[in-house]
Amino acid sequence: MGLITISPGHYLPGTGASDLIDEVTEARKVVSRVVQLLRVASVGVTHIVDNTSNSTGENLDYLISHHNNSSRKLDVSVHFNSTSGRHDTGIGTEILYLNDKIRTFANKVSKSISNASGLRNRGARKRINLSFLNNTEQPSIIIEVCFVNSTVDVAIYREKFDAICIAIANELIQYVKPGHPLIKEVPHITSQEILDLNEYLDTDEMKSVLDKPILKELFSSTSLVKRLEVILTDIEKVKWIIEKGVSEEAIQNVWLEKLENGSLTTTDLMGLSTLILINGME
Repeated sequence: MGLITISPGHYLPGTGASDLIDEVTEARKVVSRVVQLLRVASVGVTHIVDNTSNSTGENLDYLISHHNNSSRKLDVSVHFNSTSGRHDTGIGTEILYLNDKIRTFANKVSKSISNASGLRNRGARKRINLSFLNNTEQPSIIIEVCFVNSTVDVAIYREKFDAICIAIANELIQYVKPGHPLIKEVPHITSQEILDLNEYLDTDEMKSVLDKPILKELFSSTSLVKRLEVILTDIEKVKWIIEKGVSEEAIQNVWLEKLENGSLTTTDLMGLSTLILINGME
């Protein structure tokens, strides 16, 4: 059962705030890493990314409907903030919320990000005019990681990326599973663990994305072929592998698009998996 549903804000790079860094690109990196940490910690999570919308209105409808159609106790949206002009001082991190019952939790998330990174703690900020907070049906927060136009914020974010993601993941875990062991560091993911992680996406229309018959021509071991066939029909596992590679900058985000539009092949996936593993050894 999913406990958390999380998504990066907006829909394509360039549709959010952009200055020293691009909000959409970085939010996707943060969400991918947090999802990885949650899955390794055996916390059920649904990862939503909008690659189809053509406007802000479509994007909000997409994200809200997909969140509300998922099983979860908590909704999370990840954004990056911006003000006018370029700033050479730190501005900080903050968490947006609507329901007063979640204010304490929002403050904890902001404080944890600040403590882990050195970003200024702007705390929890109540917002009554944001569609995501108003229309998601479970308690929800919007994480504004830092400001894209602050040289100090961006430098801290780049240096403390993993620490920030761990802080976020730990607070989310404690909200849905109080007392769960804390994550201390980004775990090394072995190839076996990639195969064994299980968070399922039951969408029949995606079962035909991968061209399994080619396996018989590529491998001599019948047992290996059978195991790969099982893995390659589990779209969520395939998606997780690709998201891991994107978050580590071993591969490009275009491979997620290929998965979603049905053009990804098993040969592609095996090549991508090799690149991800090699990247982790360098």
